[in-house]
Amino acid sequence: MTDHDLSNYDSQKLLNDLNAVKRISPEFNTLSMDMQEIMKESSNPAFLAALLYRLTKEREETNQILKRLEEKFAKIQELLQNQTNTSSNPNTEDNILSEPDQHIMQLVSTVGMVSAQDVQLRLSYKNSNAASQRLNNLVRRGHLKRIRSGKRVMFMPQHPNKA
Repeated sequence: MTDHDLSNYDSQKLLNDLNAVKRISPEFNTLSMDMQEIMKESSNPAFLAALLYRLTKEREETNQILKRLEEKFAKIQELLQNQTNTSSNPNTEDNILSEPDQHIMQLVSTVGMVSAQDVQLRLSYKNSNAASQRLNNLVRRGHLKRIRSGKRVMFMPQHPNKA
């Protein structure tokens, strides 16, 4: 058997398989019509050249779409980075600390880790609720982080290098 005979056999076998698929799934048959036409024309070099040209053009269009998506993604990343830099900037209004909060941050940076009772005693609050509220507010604003140590809740700098 020559190579040409094998290709005829393979294409005939494929057509038989397609006919079987046609009986099982008529929807697939409509999709496979293009493949059948391509198989019939596959020996025509002009047809193959046109097919390759079309594939090349479609790939170029896909690459252009991907390039535009990449540019948009880069812009989004830049906007998010700028937003993050703005929110972590200590000069923003949200990060300006009141005088009691500054005292708490100074105490935390000096001691390293404090509880609400420590803040109450050192800053002369009447009870630990006010100290706890201030500490929790500093946690929400990203200045401190909360750590549970048994029944006690301890607070330490969110970013030790800043403290």
